[in-house]
Amino acid sequence: MLFLVLVIEGASLMAVELIGSRLIAPFYGNSLYVWTAILCCCVSGLALGYYSGGVLSRRHATPKILFSILTVAALLVFALPYTSKALISFTSVMGLISGICITGFVLMTPIMLCFGMVGPMIVKLMSSSIESLGNVSGTTYFTSTAGGILATFLFGLYLIPLAGLNFCIYLTAIALAILPIIYTLVSLPAKKNKTFCSRSTNPTGVAPAPKKAKKVDRMEVSNSVFVYGFAVIEGASVMAIELISARMLAPWFGSSLPVWATVIGITLLGLAVGYFAGGRVADQFPQRNTLSIVLLGTSFLTLLMHIASQRLPLLFAEFNPILSLITISLLMILPPLAMLGMIPTLLIRFITSKIDDSGSTTGKVFTVSSISGIITLPLIGFWVVPEFGLTFPSIVIGILIGIVPFFQLIKQKKYYGWILLPAAFFSFLLTSNSKNEPGIKVQYLSEGLLGQVMVADVDQAISEGKDMNGRMLFVNRMGQSQLDLKTGSTRWTYSIFTSAVSSVLPMKSKALILGLGGGNVANSFSYGLGFQVDAVELDRRIADVSRQYFSLNPNVNVIVDDARHYLETTSKKYDLIFFDVFKGEVQPPHVLSVEAFKSAKSLLSENGLIIVNLNGYLTGKIGKPGRSVYRTLKAAGLETRILPTPGNESERNSLFIATKKPMAFHHVRTPLTHQGKEVGLDSLFLDPSTLNLSDAIILTDDKPILELLNVAASNKWRNDYNGTYNLLFAKSGIPLFK
Repeated sequence: MLFLVLVIEGASLMAVELIGSRLIAPFYGNSLYVWTAILCCCVSGLALGYYSGGVLSRRHATPKILFSILTVAALLVFALPYTSKALISFTSVMGLISGICITGFVLMTPIMLCFGMVGPMIVKLMSSSIESLGNVSGTTYFTSTAGGILATFLFGLYLIPLAGLNFCIYLTAIALAILPIIYTLVSLPAKKNKTFCSRSTNPTGVAPAPKKAKKVDRMEVSNSVFVYGFAVIEGASVMAIELISARMLAPWFGSSLPVWATVIGITLLGLAVGYFAGGRVADQFPQRNTLSIVLLGTSFLTLLMHIASQRLPLLFAEFNPILSLITISLLMILPPLAMLGMIPTLLIRFITSKIDDSGSTTGKVFTVSSISGIITLPLIGFWVVPEFGLTFPSIVIGILIGIVPFFQLIKQKKYYGWILLPAAFFSFLLTSNSKNEPGIKVQYLSEGLLGQVMVADVDQAISEGKDMNGRMLFVNRMGQSQLDLKTGSTRWTYSIFTSAVSSVLPMKSKALILGLGGGNVANSFSYGLGFQVDAVELDRRIADVSRQYFSLNPNVNVIVDDARHYLETTSKKYDLIFFDVFKGEVQPPHVLSVEAFKSAKSLLSENGLIIVNLNGYLTGKIGKPGRSVYRTLKAAGLETRILPTPGNESERNSLFIATKKPMAFHHVRTPLTHQGKEVGLDSLFLDPSTLNLSDAIILTDDKPILELLNVAASNKWRNDYNGTYNLLFAKSGIPLFK
């Protein structure tokens, strides 16, 4: 029964974390700011729960208390739709970051507190002897984490996009509520013999320890304060490695939903393996040196991370992208995290001197670990990575993990500890440094929580005959803007077509651009058409880059905000709203839902228009996202037409032109021309009757499915860029990351 509790608790924890970020996305967006805030709030709640559960377990570790906690958790999960709406309403007057943090904290912390209390309580209920405590604690957190892995893929890739948020909330609440019901039904007949959850039942299946324990060189309780320092190292290192490794993989694999799910899933798998192995190692080898050896191994593997992540993607370039990602993640991420996952169970075994303290010690160890993770996440994400990149911090982290065990082992004349020195030396020696070849000049390269931003000038002479020259803006190595340095204009046709369509509006029209990029469209609107332009861009670096490297018109008003958040909070009216929202190859579903389009419609003047830029696929399975966007715009009450740019579907863009009432495009101020002759826009619009709309769906906030639908198109786009720019950069000696 307790194992079932752990599986459902672990799965519910991960499901609630995923649901929480999606619940606030319709107002605050779904950027990494939201994910970071939600993760910090979840870990904060777990830390409080670990500590509270440990304290409670000393005197009140009973099944009745445990299932009462699960009942409270079920009620809190059931109330999520209502509490999220109330919190968004309350924080709507706040700024983006403060609103996200307060909403996330109040929404997530109480539920996570309940989940955090479960582990220490179950460790206390299941422990029968000190000699088997490592096994018990390791099995407990292995089982819970295994449930989290299952939920990551099940909820993240299928249930939330396909069944919707409300369905997932009620499913999670019901799963949690069933546990107390089963307990009540089972405990009624069990009261007679008092066998349910009895510690004498040995639910782990571990053989009882002998009466006289073998004397070993174990850590004494008097050293427990020092030992908790290892929990600090473990918690901080787990969070740092998880964050840095994901950023290292993004320039080649991107940050799409399958990539994110794979990285998170393998991260959890590594920790689960560590919990399981650590429990068994702790009972077999409860010596001082066990911790030192594990940390030294973690240090060695961490020092190799930047080397593996620079070379393995190129080695697996010809393989299936998802298979390559899984293989590289298993080789690069799983080993160090599995080693780190061993630390908490080792510490629990080493510190605990009395079996009655097993739950309390478990709570303290995981509390300390979680608090250090909370501190590390914003420190690494907002300061260390933007300031120092990824390579140098990963080396420093590897050294810091190994420095204490190095001195401990050397002091004991365990000379294998010296392995740290050559490992650190070769890690520094094999650091990839950026080189500016004659045909490629990297003007700007920055790592950050929102991904890698790079500006590079590519000479046509080395572009292998492909139209890939000029100044390029990349996000996670996917092109966002292109500028011909000779003419000062772009050759990307979607920008040219957008300007032509928009020129139906008079000068001094008010335009809103969602997604600035390098500012090609913003310059076209402001310089070419005489519009008053507001541009919303989430990443401040891109706003700075557009001015410094792409000559953005100083009159363009850049607003650093999430596109959806701005739509929901502004009261300003516009004649034109242009959706050009791409994060690498990914388009955020919360910005292209029917609710988002209705919000945009409410800001639109009576004779205004909305333009949505999407990839060029409209037919077949790969074109379902484009057909769904068309149907969603129609469902928002907008007259919608489709304007494909020239080329085949894999090379072109699709522009969706939406208005409150039918609009003619016979007379535009900057018409399109072909071979010197004017081309009428009306002749270029696609006839919607040629599209099969039977499988097209209306995109909603409740079912954020767009990213899942776009997987095939995103992978195709990503593979094309890897096969051209990334390979070209690699041949020129430009590393994947800083």
